[in-house]
Amino acid sequence: MGGSQEKDEPCSCSEAREHLERFLDHECDGDMTARLAGHVASCEHCSRIADAETHLREILRSRCAEQAPPELRARVLGRLAVMRSTTSAASVTSVTSMTSVTTADGTTTVRSQTQTIRYRLG
Repeated sequence: MGGSQEKDEPCSCSEAREHLERFLDHECDGDMTARLAGHVASCEHCSRIADAETHLREILRSRCAEQAPPELRARVLGRLAVMRSTTSAASVTSVTSMTSVTTADGTTTVRSQTQTIRYRLG
């Protein structure tokens, strides 16, 4: 019955770090969730890590919720329409991702990356 003892054993810091993302995404089973929640509640170090990860996720979620201004949206859609009408043999797609990180001292860093993807149609 070693399996039931493992369920009742406290979670280690390394195990908490290993499963932290799944825990915060509510993807762990009930036993693992209880063990991780207990550990994070009692371990100051892991609690700070979980709080920082939660804060980062909230920042990213709020930044991803922002929508492009209507003028930019219209300009991009217009260019896509031109590209679609003039490109018969190939298609080009540009994807831009932006990441914003605010540190504890209030400094915000924004990184953007554009990737161009080309592929043949038909």
